Amino acid sequence: MFTKIQYGTEDSAYGTEAGSWSEAIRVQSASIEAENNFIYDAGLGEGLNAVSTTYGPFDANGNVVFSVVDFDMLKHWIGPKSGAGTSGDHYKLTEATALSVSSSHLQPFSIEMLNDDGSDSDSSDFGWGCVGKDFSLSGEIGGKLEFSGNFVAQKSGFRSSGETYTPNTNSAFVMINGTWKWGASPSALSGVRSFTLNYDNKLNTDTRGLDGRFIGIPKLGAPRGYTFEVGIIMANGLKTTIINDFYGYVNTGVYTPEDGSVSISPTSSLEFEIEFVNGSNYGNIQLDECSIDSISKSISLGGDLVLLTFRGTARKGLGNVPIEWWTV
Repeated sequence: MFTKIQYGTEDSAYGTEAGSWSEAIRVQSASIEAENNFIYDAGLGEGLNAVSTTYGPFDANGNVVFSVVDFDMLKHWIGPKSGAGTSGDHYKLTEATALSVSSSHLQPFSIEMLNDDGSDSDSSDFGWGCVGKDFSLSGEIGGKLEFSGNFVAQKSGFRSSGETYTPNTNSAFVMINGTWKWGASPSALSGVRSFTLNYDNKLNTDTRGLDGRFIGIPKLGAPRGYTFEVGIIMANGLKTTIINDFYGYVNTGVYTPEDGSVSISPTSSLEFEIEFVNGSNYGNIQLDECSIDSISKSISLGGDLVLLTFRGTARKGLGNVPIEWWTV
């Protein structure tokens, strides 16, 4: 409980500590793992033991889990943040097409994990040259909106001091009063019980040269990946939305798989949107060009309600802006 997590954008040079810091809000866990990859030297006729140890390529990666109060930190996974955060000018995260210290690109970040327990001296673990790789956003009845993200770092380190930290006491988004929408002109889905959205920017970290131990600035890969899973109470109305969009063919009320002779592609321009409300705070996740990859229905004696689970893929954020949030 004495560990304080902060992050800051690296806007001068990759792998150089950020100049300003922001609190990571409502963190549940965080970690940095590092590996020296020592090279142990040995040769024939020189005995059964290695004769020397030398430094090898340095690797570092980390994970952070938090309940979502705002989506600011996700700019280091998705792309640049814009807007003023008002009802007329939402904060927006736009899918990046390049990765650099430029504010118009996906920017690397520094992270600090400071423990200042008064019973001992301060200790601070940090990572520099961090870039988000993949994350999940999830929620279920009785819970909060949760984020879990993985990142790589060019280097990690330790020191006995850290940045000034001011706690943020704003509430996280909870799974009440939100709206889940689906379709070409999205309409609300009722009875959603749980959901998970996974994102992967296909980060390429094979950027190391023979001139040093550390990776160079990573490159974005393709295709950018959005996948999602939704658990929903089964109702007859889902036949004209989820079930139809999965099978692709309907004849006099009977839904069967499209055989590909008339159409080779599923319905285009389908959107999946989630609208969160938490008092005066609002947040939207909005995906476009969605398709349903699989559906399943679990039925058992004494299992109460029948739940339909559908899993899908989106090709992009709506207008290349997958997340917006604001306060009124």
